[in-house]
Amino acid sequence: MDLRVKEEFLKEAMELHRDTPVVDAHLDLAGEVLLRNQAGERDIVWQYYLSDFRKAGIKLVVSSVYVENGMLDAAWENALAQIAALKEDIKGHEELMIVRNAEDVESLMESNRIGILLYMEGLDCIGEDIERLDELYALGVRGASLTWSRENALAVGCCRALEHRQIMGGLSETGIRAIKKMENLSMFLDISHLNDEGFEQVCRTAQRSFIATHSGSRKVYDSYRNLTDGQMEALARQGGIMGMNGCKYIAGSLQGNHLEMLCRHIVYEVEKVGAEHVGYGFDLCDSYGRARAALQGIAYTDQDDCLLNHGQVPLVTAALLQSGLSREDVRRIVGKNFLDYFRENLPNR
Repeated sequence: MDLRVKEEFLKEAMELHRDTPVVDAHLDLAGEVLLRNQAGERDIVWQYYLSDFRKAGIKLVVSSVYVENGMLDAAWENALAQIAALKEDIKGHEELMIVRNAEDVESLMESNRIGILLYMEGLDCIGEDIERLDELYALGVRGASLTWSRENALAVGCCRALEHRQIMGGLSETGIRAIKKMENLSMFLDISHLNDEGFEQVCRTAQRSFIATHSGSRKVYDSYRNLTDGQMEALARQGGIMGMNGCKYIAGSLQGNHLEMLCRHIVYEVEKVGAEHVGYGFDLCDSYGRARAALQGIAYTDQDDCLLNHGQVPLVTAALLQSGLSREDVRRIVGKNFLDYFRENLPNR
């Protein structure tokens, strides 16, 4: 049985979401748009997401470009197709915009538009050719993780969410050069999906602040997709933010206690590293899964997400307020932290 949010806290959460720009630091949006396009659908963001974004007061979404295992032989082409599909999908919708620099973030705050920030969830698509980062940057990509939960030419990933095993192996020399190249381009680095050894190397290598867009606390739920206390503290020391993942296999809400577990992670993270280093990065994947299943002509029966859609994000905020976190701390978590990070770390115009 999940915790029950009292009406007074839900009302306060809805007010906070109306007054505070909300950020979701991880959504596989570009890939879903491409899948639905391939199935003959159009206007994907408008049809499937915009209403819920508005309901939750979401101002900025960080859209990953994630290449599935079955597409690795054509990873570069697939990545470019995802980027093109998302741009085409929002073209003509004045309420949506691609965010490319710090000035765009400021402009977003002064408008009624919702921003989408592109980043690579894994750099499998570049192989060992780090000069391709220039091409991705020219297309509007402003960040990357070195790898997803697999090994590539740059780094070794952690195990997948449904597994529980330590995977050894760190960054390659090419991976280290990729970090330096990204820093020169003012592209942010995401360490979600990186294994423990790779995380330690990032700490020794990175000169700019890095983030974990969609990872929780390993102390609260023992998944290698989550961060240890030491990793959380290292991330916080260099000014990073960790976005709470909304997958039940990472949050640990296997009994359906989704709000309880999301709240437990965030409250613990606040206690360990401070509210200024915590945010939302829900990684809601069920809509992506339904899109892929429809294209394959099969039924999608999974329910991996802790939330049905983005319209339920205020429930998480209400649970945090009900737990005793201050309104100011919650305001930081729902959006201010990531907005401040992107203002500081995205390139200038």
